[in-house]
Amino acid sequence: MAVYLNDVVNYFKGLAENHPELLHNEASGSRVYEVIAYEEAFGDFRTAASEKGYFMRFILPTLKWDGHQNNAHKKYQIGLMVGKWYSTREDVKTVKIDCWSDSEKVLDDIIARMVYDSREGHAVFNHSADSVDALDLSGDYMDHQGDGSYAAVMYLFNIGAFRCIDSEGSEFQAVGWLDL
Repeated sequence: MAVYLNDVVNYFKGLAENHPELLHNEASGSRVYEVIAYEEAFGDFRTAASEKGYFMRFILPTLKWDGHQNNAHKKYQIGLMVGKWYSTREDVKTVKIDCWSDSEKVLDDIIARMVYDSREGHAVFNHSADSVDALDLSGDYMDHQGDGSYAAVMYLFNIGAFRCIDSEGSEFQAVGWLDL
């Protein structure tokens, strides 16, 4: 099965809706999850989360192709950023570290769920994330101070979208593309 961007975006939206700390909902004031370009991911946190709450940003992936025999397999390098509001009026160092730790825990939960879903054969992964090592995971801590202050953690990882690019593939033959 071919996996495209909308499949991946919807998968992570579902995780944001069901994670007990996030509980994303499209109702005004309950939105946590958004899809955003990498260049925009580091600004305007106020629109991404209600005050004193979490936000989760799905950062649009970069695409890679790996050769496999006489074919190419598409991979997405995805970024997920989870952050939490903190007050600069309190002991900022302690509160900020707590917010980073809380955000990191949410992302760890999401990674664990991804590995579980991959092992269970979820179509988004096609077993490409059966272990944390397979994700090629990296991350960073971020801090944004302004009208609202947010401490965030961003993870970058790879998943195999398994979109084979091969003129002999059944999808090409089924739609008659090669018969033009």
